[in-house]
Amino acid sequence: MGEKNTMEVNCDQQIFGYQHSSKYLLLCTTEERNSYRFGTRQIKGNCAESFTEYWTCLDYSNLAELRHCRKQQKEFDNCVLEKLGWERPELGDLSKVTKVATSRPLPENPYLSRPRPEPNTPIQAELQPSKHGSRLFFWNW
Repeated sequence: MGEKNTMEVNCDQQIFGYQHSSKYLLLCTTEERNSYRFGTRQIKGNCAESFTEYWTCLDYSNLAELRHCRKQQKEFDNCVLEKLGWERPELGDLSKVTKVATSRPLPENPYLSRPRPEPNTPIQAELQPSKHGSRLFFWNW
């Protein structure tokens, strides 16, 4: 084929091989790609053995449960802390909302080219209970 990966060529318009019309959907800048590549190179160069043990444990454990691989996780975390100086974030830190100052303009249509849905109209009539009961209890034997 000889073509470059579409994620590298046009990351802000090609997402996993699908063309999207919105330019605001997953804007992937070259700085983000380069920082990801830098981080993976650092881990591969310094802590490849402990990382391989950790992901292998996760891969072969039942349902990829983290509790079965705490020993390997501790070894990997210690290696990354010792050699790279990176600390693992506390539990829940990555799910917190962070505000970032940016020069990127706000999107014109946050609904991604779909019209905004109309609100439901209020029901004018008085609601009566169903004549034949609920569908939830249809098979009651």
